[in-house]
Amino acid sequence: MVNRTAGEVRVALVQEGRPSAFYVERDRDRGIVGNIYKGRVVRVVPGMQSAFVDVGLERAAFLYVGDIQLEDQAEAQAASPGGGAQMDVSPEVARDLGLLSSSPGGGRGEEPTIIEARSLAGGGNEVDLDWPVAANGAATPSGDPRDPETTLRPVPPAGTRTRKDKPRIEQVLRAGQELMVQVSKEPIGTKGARLTTQLAIPGRYLVYLPTSSHVGVSRRITDTPERERLRETVEALRRPQEGFIVRTVCEGRSEETLAADIEYLREVWVGVRSDVSRAKTPAALHTELDLVVRATRDLLSNKLDRLIVDDATDHQRLGRFIDRFMPGMAGKLSHYSDPVPLFEATGMERRLNQALGRKVRLPSGGYIVIDHTEALTAIDVNSGRFTGGKDLEETSRLVNLEAVKVVSEQLRLRDIGGLIIIDFIDMEDPAGRAAVEAAMAEAVAADPARASSLPISDFGLVEMTRRRVRENLASNLHADCETCGGRGHVKSVETVSYEILREVARNVGGAAGSVRELIVRCEPGVSEHLTRHERPALDRLGRELGAPLKITPEDHFGRERFAVSFQVRPGSANR
Repeated sequence: MVNRTAGEVRVALVQEGRPSAFYVERDRDRGIVGNIYKGRVVRVVPGMQSAFVDVGLERAAFLYVGDIQLEDQAEAQAASPGGGAQMDVSPEVARDLGLLSSSPGGGRGEEPTIIEARSLAGGGNEVDLDWPVAANGAATPSGDPRDPETTLRPVPPAGTRTRKDKPRIEQVLRAGQELMVQVSKEPIGTKGARLTTQLAIPGRYLVYLPTSSHVGVSRRITDTPERERLRETVEALRRPQEGFIVRTVCEGRSEETLAADIEYLREVWVGVRSDVSRAKTPAALHTELDLVVRATRDLLSNKLDRLIVDDATDHQRLGRFIDRFMPGMAGKLSHYSDPVPLFEATGMERRLNQALGRKVRLPSGGYIVIDHTEALTAIDVNSGRFTGGKDLEETSRLVNLEAVKVVSEQLRLRDIGGLIIIDFIDMEDPAGRAAVEAAMAEAVAADPARASSLPISDFGLVEMTRRRVRENLASNLHADCETCGGRGHVKSVETVSYEILREVARNVGGAAGSVRELIVRCEPGVSEHLTRHERPALDRLGRELGAPLKITPEDHFGRERFAVSFQVRPGSANR
């Protein structure tokens, strides 16, 4: 269901009456993942093996050397029989990308280069992530040591180039160089957007890789004959020096359907290339679809019963989009026009508020607590009031198994990524630990986003990572508390009271005899504590100062805010 409120759009995917995925986008804060830019390198940092690229955003974007790896075309082809994931880039495309071997250290004249980088399958806003896998089923690692996903990924297959074999960033890029890049991760916190030079343009059924000769098939298409059929069909339709990723929704589609999607994607790429030469750097060359159309493209399928939209304009737009690209789905689109808001009428407003709280209840009576830090997300599992097992060990196992399911739902619903630590209830029985580990492995395998986990540690902790493309949902919907500054707690009235007394004491000695009155303004609760419990200390400080101390409550002050001011006697130095 799609709800629009002025400049905000909310999309909820509902399964069995419960929200299983939730997305929010605001007109003034559109996501940029999948956008293609013509940028300029502003700084190359050998110590980080990275470069910062100006693409016209508030902060310079980040380009890691593993996401733009250059080498001679002939050398790469010799090192990769059959193509594999290597990409044969034509001189024209390489020139568009700004990746010809003309930078210092290249030393190769006018020969074109090729790019070897991981695919950004799924394109811009990964409502449905279809990541290609190597022939042995291993995920393609980025190789970036700062990427938390890298640490828990499968070991790359034999024959993969090691980090020592890769060129250094200063041999690849130089300050002032212009190149075409695509955003692979949103700016998160204080970090700028992350870029890649392997471009990927998502369509309804395929992801177009204009700088690749690779054809991959979604790992979620498990039928081997169907995988081969789709691969052979796309191979027959593709041109030299272009690649595709077959998305999950492509399963069972005809050659004519795929051919139409390919032609549409080629048209998009032609438009991008035509803008490169005349665009003034930095410039946006291609922007992803807005959330309404993007969610329809990625979520609407035969498995979905209905697509409910409450905005008339969005309903008309989606009708035209579906008629052109998804004609078989036209009957699933419906317009909600009742005066009661859509999310309230369906109960989604209440369910989302419950599901997005810090504490989430388990069906048994246990609960999990989700806390976010700068480095990781911590999830604590508690039994609460549940005592249904025959003994402590069985109770712990049942709660932990329940928690696995709810945790996996919450990770998808809140779009939590990066490093995640789950503190399960301690279990001594190896069979119980094995059952929870098996449930975790199953949940990770079913996650639409790329994720991996480690076995339960001796401390009952599970470490896992989940691909993080943008800020999690809580960061988008919430702002730091103005009172506590995002800490989640404030100083006690006692703590602030003693801070005030110390501040007054620091000024008493130098001001003695020159002050007519000292005024302390503070929050009413602090004021009450001072006057009720610290009156002897206030009287003592007043005697030392030779002037009365006045405590003034201020209703608009936060707990930790206070001000100490002096009224000076005539003829005394101003303070």
